[in-house]
Amino acid sequence: MERLAVFCIAAVCLSIFLAGCTSIPVAQPTPVPTSSANIVTVATPATVQDPLLVGTWTLKSMVIQGGQSIVVPNADITATFDGQGNIYGYGGCNSYQGTYTLSGKQLYSGMGITIGPLAVTKKACPGTSDTETTYLQILQSATSYTVNNNGLTITNNLNNMIVFSR
Repeated sequence: MERLAVFCIAAVCLSIFLAGCTSIPVAQPTPVPTSSANIVTVATPATVQDPLLVGTWTLKSMVIQGGQSIVVPNADITATFDGQGNIYGYGGCNSYQGTYTLSGKQLYSGMGITIGPLAVTKKACPGTSDTETTYLQILQSATSYTVNNNGLTITNNLNNMIVFSR
């Protein structure tokens, strides 16, 4: 009887051992056919640059809808375009910085440009705040620019303009 129990235990152990030695078939991935005819390469467009725009410009005048000219006090409002897509300057009270992008497209009022968003310091200057606010609004809504001789004009879709000189 003891031999029968030992034989049964040995048979069970041998069954477990042999069950562990079996392999389960692994599904092989289906190869995907490749063809270079279906691959489309999209080139990254080159950044548009304009060496005539690069440099520091000083605001001379602003014109808003209807041709109304805004008096610019001697606040030395400036804009500097660095040629790497960065703009910074002084708005008459606060400093600002941001980015600009040239589209390279000729528009009715000049070459395409977008400016902003701009980061602006928050000093309070009651005498120049309205002028600065108008200036920054026109600058950040710019759609086109023209450079003539030593002058720069930036225009938005409402035909508001800011005019600079070197």
